[in-house]
Amino acid sequence: MFHKILSNLGIQGIEINTCIYTANPQAGQIINGEIIFKGANSNKSVNGIYLYLKTRAEVESGDHEFNQDLTIQQWHISGAFELQANQSHNIPFSIQLPFETPITDVACRINKTRVWLHTHLDIDWGVDATDQDHLNILPTPAMQAFLTAMQQCGFALATVDVEKGQLRGGNYFSTIGCYQELEFIPTRHFSGINEVEVSFVAQEQQTHVMLEVDRKFRGDQLRSITIPHQNISVPHLVQQIQHILNI
Repeated sequence: MFHKILSNLGIQGIEINTCIYTANPQAGQIINGEIIFKGANSNKSVNGIYLYLKTRAEVESGDHEFNQDLTIQQWHISGAFELQANQSHNIPFSIQLPFETPITDVACRINKTRVWLHTHLDIDWGVDATDQDHLNILPTPAMQAFLTAMQQCGFALATVDVEKGQLRGGNYFSTIGCYQELEFIPTRHFSGINEVEVSFVAQEQQTHVMLEVDRKFRGDQLRSITIPHQNISVPHLVQQIQHILNI
């Protein structure tokens, strides 16, 4: 966590620190924390306090690619109030992460995924006070089961990143403006398979898994698996993956 002291024209600014008390959350989980702040050496009008869940995504624009910070979700924690000089405050909060929050705690060769909570005190006629806290997002049981099944099928997770855009399946679609892409490569010879790119579209009761299979001489093939959260079975997922990939 970061403790930042902002200065306004050389005058001592507002001190702010966000403490997160829920360690290693999963997507969809409620996290609890507290925003602790202290006034400057003069009274300040605060327009509001906001929390932003953010990630860094790859953006494609024509023939070019660049990275951009995206807001996944935001919460209005407090309305307007007058912050007295040198006065300390703490505001507890409880927020639910979106089910599609990208996972960060995953074993792979290259992990480009970053997720953080950005705290923003909107100061009237002054320099806004901010804080930034990175989150370690664990896979949900459904996601972890799929990762395990892919490993048992003979694939290793090579690269994980986040891309700007929306995914659409037969009867579902992503909703947060970006999606995570997990690139698997074979650890043993499979005739015709170069790689398998996987994306999760998680919902409250189920997780949809989109697979883009890169085959030699045949182009890409799109396939989909749905994992009910009440019936998670690694052996069943292994069978489904083997059937889809024809291995």
